[in-house]
Amino acid sequence: MAAVIAFPLFDMVGNDNFKFERWVTRSALLFLVLGLIPCLNFFDLSLNSLGHTANINSFIKQISTGFIFGLLVLGVVIYLLIFLDVRVLSATAELSVSLCLKALLAGLMVALIEETLFRGLFFKLANLWHSSLVAVLLSSFFYAILHFIKPIQHIDQSALNFFSGFEVILNAFAALSNMQTDDFFALFSVGVLLALVRLKTRSLTYCIGLHASWVFLIKISKELTDNNSLSDWSFLTGQYDGIIGYLSLVWLVILSTAFYFIAIKPSVINPPS
Repeated sequence: MAAVIAFPLFDMVGNDNFKFERWVTRSALLFLVLGLIPCLNFFDLSLNSLGHTANINSFIKQISTGFIFGLLVLGVVIYLLIFLDVRVLSATAELSVSLCLKALLAGLMVALIEETLFRGLFFKLANLWHSSLVAVLLSSFFYAILHFIKPIQHIDQSALNFFSGFEVILNAFAALSNMQTDDFFALFSVGVLLALVRLKTRSLTYCIGLHASWVFLIKISKELTDNNSLSDWSFLTGQYDGIIGYLSLVWLVILSTAFYFIAIKPSVINPPS
């Protein structure tokens, strides 16, 4: 559907500053979000059943709590990357209110959409049909894999036609062949931790706060620092965004394991009466 509508939309209002590939990917994201509506109706679900359970006061409190903990979690990774000279301060680095606001808005939007889809719909359906463990792993797999389905080859914008959108879609799926193992498992570990939080709290709000803070920190870090490929520790980050990689993978595995045994397993063995 995105491939079908992207060309006429671009033909009407597109320009070089808004590449044709972005029209396709943004349209796909729009249909993905709108697709939640028929999915909820088909499976007889509600936003409440997906995890949107908090009232406005609880929402603000929980999302703020998640955001703070998220800053601490990813802050450790970014601090170590800077300490090990994997990332170095950019010569033009300037932290501004505008940058922070843009990163915060992007983080909240990305977190709201992705958490509703992956820790909401995907997790809920998997948990209905399978065990909680399968729900955690399955939702995390799709969360990780979807990040690599994006066009990496630009098509010739001077020769666009109705079928160009389908070419972009094919390029996006072909990009999976370039997926790096450390990038995939790093994102998979992100999904696992978020899914465990969803399992424990039965709510998406903490997950949204955590997720938003990670996007927020990554965007700011990429603006203020540069990759240093000459560092002896450069292998600790992958190719996806220059932040996640083996270091974040190990750290998140440690946190997820600790969270499971401290917060989740006792309640599974001794459920509340």
